[in-house]
Amino acid sequence: MRRWHILALTMLLAAQAQAYYFFTHYTSRTAPYNPVPEKFDLASLPNNTVTFFVSDQGPASYTANDSFASVLSQIRQAAQTWNSVSTSTLRVAFGGLYSSGTPQNTPVGQVQFVNLPPGVLGYGGVSSRLDISASSTGNFYPIQASYMHLSADLTKTWLPVQVGDGPSYTDEFFLSTVHEMGHALGLQHTFTSSAMSQSISRATTLARPIDADDIAGLSVLYPTPGFAAQFGTITGRVQFTTGAPVHMASVVAIRSGQPAISAYTNPDGTFTINGVPQGVYFIYAHPLPPDANANGLFWPLDPLGNQVTPSAPFNTVLYPGVTNFTTATPIQVSAGSTTANINFTVQARASVPLYDLIASTSYNGNYLQPAFLNENNPLGSAVARGVGLGSNGVAATGLNAQVLGGTANIYASLGYGDGSGNTYLAMYLQFGLGGATGPQHLIFSLPDFTFVLPSGVNLATQDPPSISSIGSNPDGSLTFTGTNFASDSRFFLDGYPLTVRSVDPVNGIAVITPPPAASGQRSTACVANDDGQNSFFAQQASPATFTFPVTGTPSLVVSPTSVPAGSEAMVDITGTNTNFVQSQILVGFGSSDVFVRRVFVLSPTHLQVDVSVRPAAAQTFTEVSVLSGMQWAALPYGFQIGPQNPLAPVALPSLVNSVSTGGGIYPGAMVSIFGTNLSTGTMPTVTFNGNPAAVLFFSAAQINVQLPSNLPSGPVQMVVSNGQASGLPVDVNINSTPAAIVSVLNAAGTMIDAGHPAKAGDTVMVLLSNFADPSTAVAPGRVQLMIGNTTQPAYLVAPYMNSGLFQVETIIPSGIPAGAQNLVVYLDGNASTVGTIYIGQ
Repeated sequence: MRRWHILALTMLLAAQAQAYYFFTHYTSRTAPYNPVPEKFDLASLPNNTVTFFVSDQGPASYTANDSFASVLSQIRQAAQTWNSVSTSTLRVAFGGLYSSGTPQNTPVGQVQFVNLPPGVLGYGGVSSRLDISASSTGNFYPIQASYMHLSADLTKTWLPVQVGDGPSYTDEFFLSTVHEMGHALGLQHTFTSSAMSQSISRATTLARPIDADDIAGLSVLYPTPGFAAQFGTITGRVQFTTGAPVHMASVVAIRSGQPAISAYTNPDGTFTINGVPQGVYFIYAHPLPPDANANGLFWPLDPLGNQVTPSAPFNTVLYPGVTNFTTATPIQVSAGSTTANINFTVQARASVPLYDLIASTSYNGNYLQPAFLNENNPLGSAVARGVGLGSNGVAATGLNAQVLGGTANIYASLGYGDGSGNTYLAMYLQFGLGGATGPQHLIFSLPDFTFVLPSGVNLATQDPPSISSIGSNPDGSLTFTGTNFASDSRFFLDGYPLTVRSVDPVNGIAVITPPPAASGQRSTACVANDDGQNSFFAQQASPATFTFPVTGTPSLVVSPTSVPAGSEAMVDITGTNTNFVQSQILVGFGSSDVFVRRVFVLSPTHLQVDVSVRPAAAQTFTEVSVLSGMQWAALPYGFQIGPQNPLAPVALPSLVNSVSTGGGIYPGAMVSIFGTNLSTGTMPTVTFNGNPAAVLFFSAAQINVQLPSNLPSGPVQMVVSNGQASGLPVDVNINSTPAAIVSVLNAAGTMIDAGHPAKAGDTVMVLLSNFADPSTAVAPGRVQLMIGNTTQPAYLVAPYMNSGLFQVETIIPSGIPAGAQNLVVYLDGNASTVGTIYIGQ
């Protein structure tokens, strides 16, 4: 079954027992309805990761300074945006390019470029199985594939009304891509001005591409174990004055200066808003606009596949049953608890008189939506447009506008027309000095109806930033000069985030490290501040650009070119005219059946990749692509998935210290190797860079070995042979020889041993050799200690008496069992050898 959404940006939460903004099925036509969403089956995804691949048949047309490299950068950043949701167990990755028609059996996300009708920015959808699956978080319909369709014509531009989706380097393209990817992950539209709201009301920015509503939505679909304890829940019911339930009412929790969060009601009128940050909220229920379905909101389906449509329109009501925020009762929401019985009784009406309202401003003649205003200016103005504001240039009778809380006050408004029958409302705002900045919610009211526009106006303390010039420096860095830079400014080229070395806001100077890029690539620059403003606000028509040097066309050579299904393998890739950078590298194999575990950059023209090929992978040729920063290279049909070899061992490339949990992987360490078919009953052999390792234990699923003492640090090729066949080489990462614990002393300088144990509350000093350069200061925040199974921070880290040793001090916490406990010290995550500390009662 396929479902599609025409782009009209929006989103939020849902899960079992909620009709959030997921693609929802009801398992019964009567109460209880038991909503079941469509979502990815995490058990079918490698490392809980859905990977998005981009068609190698990119857009057909570009504007000046635009390129496929820019398109790839923006899609890559969109995937990272959704992957950053820490309360979601679903991981989202960008997999590079794929060739159309490549068969693949693992659930996948695909991005294609098509011709779109005027006004449509893109559309996305999911293809799901019709059988219900079960998980620990409830039943669901498994998504088999997701699709994002973006415009093939990026010569179209944004004007006061949207007429296209290009150019790709703009924040509009990026935010549209984030929105469509949200659909592809299983999210529908909501009306909270979040990333998943329709474009007419979306208020997210380059600095904040997703909002609380979006984070909650993804987290409810794919919750982490700690999700419920971090946020609050609101439950209640919406019914008509007749007592009949209201289906698909949008119930919104809102507070001044913060983003809104919402849910839809079930057919019995009940709702549950999960993922609500702790705080005090106003709650209101409002009807859907009459064009919600036409703009891409899909109604839930009953057991027969029929649409379950929303109830009739009704008047917006605020809890506990009023129509004005001044008489509404706010409620407290606490983390880990439920605020229940937030019920509404609403009056049915024939139609919705106000909807699709937006607020905008103009800066240097550029259209800004949502509206951004500098509160340091005594007065500001914003323009509202939408359905129901009035006619023939005259505001509707009784129309009023106000701001919810915050520091902005609308002291006057005026209706006017544009000569084409459209009516607008000019709002003149006055600001309180020193007040809160950020999103401000607008409330529009008629005598018998209220419309709320979350985050309709954003307040800042300065004008938007701008870039006046970009210059190259002898060390390869770039210097950006401009105005209104901030200490938190982020810099971009063609949507790719740049590494910032320094920012001088007073003089408007920033020094950044550029990424690799295509030969002669002419990139468009942007600077964004955390207040939501960016340099496109001031320089939409003529943004700053930078041209990279002319170099040769990159190409790739791959070895081996074929790997059997069900294998773990190292793939070696060499490049010509490439600039591989470890921190900016991305390698893809054009199929969701091939999962990239890790990439090792050996030089600017050489890298190695650990890949995992799924056992049920489709046997086919795939495309290999490498992105380093903004430079990309591809090798169509450069890799083949072959038939599975049932005799070969399959060893995972992640070694585990078999002596200490969290211990390091270093020459001479005893480690465990896990996998399948590792032994057929006889002792296997294991080599590292051709050097045999001593096998200490073996079974079909695990081998314990002692690593050779002469291994170099970095990637080392491991090969396991089970007596019947040899597995393919995989790269394992070997750390340098770790720091060694020399002794553990108490505050008096006495050795801690069985006769002089440490107790809870005691200060102890751990002396280590080979820990760090004694001439370099080590911040305590970089160091942690593991005492038994308890992690403890370091309070002092310093060289010890010119001995070449380092001392690390901590305090013994309570709750550690008495007796000898393992002790490990970590510096930047790198473990020392395992020591012993004695704990007394």
